[in-house]
Amino acid sequence: MKNAVIITLMFFSLLFLVPFLWEHAFTVGSSEALSNYQAPESFRLYLTQSGEIIEINTVDYLIGCLYAQIAPGYHTEALKAQATAAHTYALRLALNNQESPSPEMGGADFSNDSVTCQPYFTEEQAREYYGAEYDVYYPKIEQAARFGATRVILYENEPIYAVYHSVSAGATNTARHVWGVDFPYLKSVPSPWDREFLNFACTNEISVLNMRSSLLNFEPDIIMPLDYTQWFSRFTSDPAGYVITVETSNMVLSGGDLWRILNLRSAAFEIDYTGGVFVATTLGHGHGVGLSQFGADYMARREHECDEILNYYYTDVNISDVITSVIT
Repeated sequence: MKNAVIITLMFFSLLFLVPFLWEHAFTVGSSEALSNYQAPESFRLYLTQSGEIIEINTVDYLIGCLYAQIAPGYHTEALKAQATAAHTYALRLALNNQESPSPEMGGADFSNDSVTCQPYFTEEQAREYYGAEYDVYYPKIEQAARFGATRVILYENEPIYAVYHSVSAGATNTARHVWGVDFPYLKSVPSPWDREFLNFACTNEISVLNMRSSLLNFEPDIIMPLDYTQWFSRFTSDPAGYVITVETSNMVLSGGDLWRILNLRSAAFEIDYTGGVFVATTLGHGHGVGLSQFGADYMARREHECDEILNYYYTDVNISDVITSVIT
């Protein structure tokens, strides 16, 4: 049960975390391999709840990330892939902060704010969440974290935006559909096994009042006709169902915008007005870009190793060893 809950709770926070792409986008081309990548042995982490900055070694940070980000019952190779992605994302965040320091974080590399950075549990939070299962999962979580701390995913010799999600819509999404920015390593790839996820297709109701409030909070000038069936006139989607654009009476919204506005379960969705409410039907879970965690677990259980999984979901990348003294 907690595996399902953590996917639901944590990923709706995580999947919003790339708005900074507009500010920090960089030009990338073909990948060139490095034999090693020099990485820090620890991070300065800003804890948003207390305002404290702590120095945390990479392994301990990744342990907290794994408990917060992925179902710990997944296969070890899937956990290793997630740890490598989380490590890479942390290195990317740290580089971004070096280029454009955030005064709010007081010199930290990044924070534990899952909206702007990535989900992370302190040991206390993880123990409170998992209870006795914390110790049950710890050996494989630590193993995956130690592995991930020795690896980084590179494109043009820089850590990538190693975004990830819970379950794709049967193929992964592109960054442009969600954030309006293209990255050559974040291309759509088939992930048909994700359709085997137990709650692959879901529906939820949105009241007219909540829909109106959400849209007006995003864009005060949006026009909503008296005929509720005309609030959304046309959806354009890619073959997997990820929404590209949505037309309203007087403007065009991106699929990524509407996904965020309505806090939908997935960026692959349809919305209809019926029975006095708006009904949103979603496929998969999350924005759909990058690594599919459910897909990673599926591949791992069919004897695909971590690097194979990462090279499948991230296009034309180089997975490099990391030079750091934290692994002992």
